[in-house]
Amino acid sequence: MAVFVTTKQAARRHGVYAIERNPPAIVRATGTSKCYLVGQFPWGPAQTAFEPGSMAELISTVAPAGFDRTGSAYLSMIRKAWPGVLNVVRVLGPAAAVATATINKTGPVAMLTVTAKYPGATANSFVATTSAATDGDANHFNLKVEITGASGTTTEVFENLNYSGVGADSVPSFVNTLLVGGITKLASGVPLLTTASFTGGTNGTVTAAEYVGTAGTGDKGFAKLEGLRDVDHVACDDPGNTIRAAVNSGAVGHAELMKDRMVWICGPTAQSSAAVKIDVALYRSLYVGYVDAWPSIFDDVDGTLRQVPPAPFAMSVAAQLSPSTSIAWKDTKVIGLLSGIVSLEVDRGEAAATNTENGIITLCREPGGGFSFEAGVNSAAPLDPRKRTITRTRMGLYIAKSIVTSLRPFTDSPNVPYNQQDEIQAVEEFMGGLKRNATTDPNNLPHVLDFDIGDLAAVNNQTDLDNGEFTIPLDAKISSSQEKIFLSLQYGESVKITANL
Repeated sequence: MAVFVTTKQAARRHGVYAIERNPPAIVRATGTSKCYLVGQFPWGPAQTAFEPGSMAELISTVAPAGFDRTGSAYLSMIRKAWPGVLNVVRVLGPAAAVATATINKTGPVAMLTVTAKYPGATANSFVATTSAATDGDANHFNLKVEITGASGTTTEVFENLNYSGVGADSVPSFVNTLLVGGITKLASGVPLLTTASFTGGTNGTVTAAEYVGTAGTGDKGFAKLEGLRDVDHVACDDPGNTIRAAVNSGAVGHAELMKDRMVWICGPTAQSSAAVKIDVALYRSLYVGYVDAWPSIFDDVDGTLRQVPPAPFAMSVAAQLSPSTSIAWKDTKVIGLLSGIVSLEVDRGEAAATNTENGIITLCREPGGGFSFEAGVNSAAPLDPRKRTITRTRMGLYIAKSIVTSLRPFTDSPNVPYNQQDEIQAVEEFMGGLKRNATTDPNNLPHVLDFDIGDLAAVNNQTDLDNGEFTIPLDAKISSSQEKIFLSLQYGESVKITANL
């Protein structure tokens, strides 16, 4: 007699049986902090959506010690409090090439080709050094590849290599290497104990196409992120004024194509207040944050003050906050997230108010020290002021992504009340949790003020149901930010005070 039965009807004999009960459908909250930075990093895999396991792995991959750490992409990473790990796409030109070094034996005869791990001009600064083998075998040798620069030194050593023709050739692993991607044998022998320089590495010419890619193909740049549905924020480094407008337009196109993430952009440096309002009009979208006033930070090489794009700062703050909390919250927590900023190229002053009206997020100096954002608005604010807040966009994405992802297992199940009710219950429980958050910790937890699931019969006629469609009419009221707080003050010699006991 079976212990478990699937239905009561399957229990033919008199006795005790167990029935496994499936849990009800649950809408699970999605993340809101996964960030991608697209930029011209000095090293790392090219045109690849790279997701490192830690910030240490990210830095050692895209800018190891010895590499230039003063470029815009690297500076856009540092002096920010990223939640977890920042992900990147390294941009290179289509003609980018990998550097190589030739190791000679007596003759001189080319014996080995050592290939850099990634394409890029920086690898031309690598030096390969051959020396006597650690194990003392005359047919073996050690190979060291090294780069030294203002940011330090990175060294890789391969000990006791054998390509002599006596015994098996060495097969070193390059899985965890930072500098070397391969060693190719050209001839058997033992190399000269000397040094060799790497040559032939190039970055290629970077155009806007390398940042943007081709929409719908997932080939490079922003397009490389199309197949990743869990991305929440995207920004880029400073692509330069020549291609900036095209890159920004591509970023807006990516945001409008995906409609499941925020994209953060900025204009060129040294814009006048009038010019920034003209520039933002080119990039209207509910899913785009346009950030004004370039900040300066200290680099981590020698402490030089360097100007950096403001968009990655906005991205880093948004990723740290609940989607229902504005990046313009003037709390010390948010001001602390911007503590890497030393100064701004310009203080917009009262023009920050008109920036907000035009859909611009403005970096401002706080009266008590530090920096904050004037307002958290999207670039489409002037087109529809009712939809101007980024919290509205982010909460819409948060609710929609959570429900859409969680209800996917119901796809192509029978379109009957049994399944429909399970879906409705899951949505109600999820939204109920968000409503409870508004009374427990609304500053730090995603929340709604109220919600309602409308009349199902009104939106699901029989024809739609017969065609395999089922609609859940969900209304959600989110909270607004306290943009203006007024103190209604009456004072003077003739004011009468009524004591409240």
